[in-house]
Amino acid sequence: MSVLRYCKIDEMVISPKMKGYLDRFHSKIELGNLLATSVASSQFIDIFSGRATTGKRLKKIYEHDWEVFGEVLLAAHTITRNEANKIADEARLFSVGNESKFWDCVYEATR
Repeated sequence: MSVLRYCKIDEMVISPKMKGYLDRFHSKIELGNLLATSVASSQFIDIFSGRATTGKRLKKIYEHDWEVFGEVLLAAHTITRNEANKIADEARLFSVGNESKFWDCVYEATR
């Protein structure tokens, strides 16, 4: 869901300054998604690449530390949310009117 729809403020006009904050915000979200995708992909590539018998592959899957894998994926989400929250915090401090209300909403949503 787009942050503009989630924190919709009626009759809000997007200023160039706000567009800059939105671009930075969306960039952080995209980078976070790439981080999570690369973490997940690297694990599955490690497990399923190369030639191995079914038994060896199953043993590799069984012995993989899935708890650490889950913690790393959760950390990627937490880092992304924190970075997005920093941008929203800066934007709400340096905005006025409806833009400030919008960034307050985004700030609370990313806490």
